[in-house]
Amino acid sequence: MGPERGLEQSGTLERGLAVLEHVGRHQEISTNAIARQLGLSRSAAYRIVGTLKNLEYLEADQVTGRVRLGTRLVELGARAMAATDLHRCAPRYLASLAERSGETTYLAVPDNDTMVYVATERSASAVTLACRLGTRRPQHATSLGKAWLAALPEADRLERVRRMRLDSLTLKTIVDPHRLLDELAKTSRRGWAVDEVENEPDVGCVAAAVRDHSGRPIAAISIAGPAPRVLRRLDELGASVAGTAAALSLRLGYVRSRPA
Repeated sequence: MGPERGLEQSGTLERGLAVLEHVGRHQEISTNAIARQLGLSRSAAYRIVGTLKNLEYLEADQVTGRVRLGTRLVELGARAMAATDLHRCAPRYLASLAERSGETTYLAVPDNDTMVYVATERSASAVTLACRLGTRRPQHATSLGKAWLAALPEADRLERVRRMRLDSLTLKTIVDPHRLLDELAKTSRRGWAVDEVENEPDVGCVAAAVRDHSGRPIAAISIAGPAPRVLRRLDELGASVAGTAAALSLRLGYVRSRPA
């Protein structure tokens, strides 16, 4: 394949992506060959490759000096695959959970300080709830958000809570960061989170985090319904949602390490 015309005049992002794609096609290649085959000057090629190596998108063979795709790209690829698997696999887990609980189940993914609802299933006896797909709700006021936060490493959890706006949505919303951190610590130990009418009036929820192959929380699933019905079954529904989240996480490649 000859040089890609006009690449030398392209922006930095375009040239960086072109280099990554070119390395991916060749598996291992020298920086001089990248410059020649993509029509870049040697100085531009070495600068781009150097930046990508520093960011761990490329790595160099210690003997030949040729570059190949780095660990950072492998991680991103694995995350993309996990996200695809999540949306493909989740509906049947949600449907089974809805049938067993008799309520409505949700799948949500994090976006900044909110959770975005991306899938739902209802049992025949479930009460219709107001939350629609695409709806965003603050993490601190939802069982979905608290389950995801509680699954983060403790330092990340602390940093997030410290910078979050803890707006009050109901009289029960936790707006004190110390109380919220205590609640997240309890959630982490227990394995599931609870929303005791903290997000919207008369609605109770329980939720648990879904993890990818690396153990990183990428989503959460919940059971939601009328507060009197859900909150009197907390232990039962909490164990059920935690079990379903664990099964979905296992399907995505997460295997929890056992203590020695």
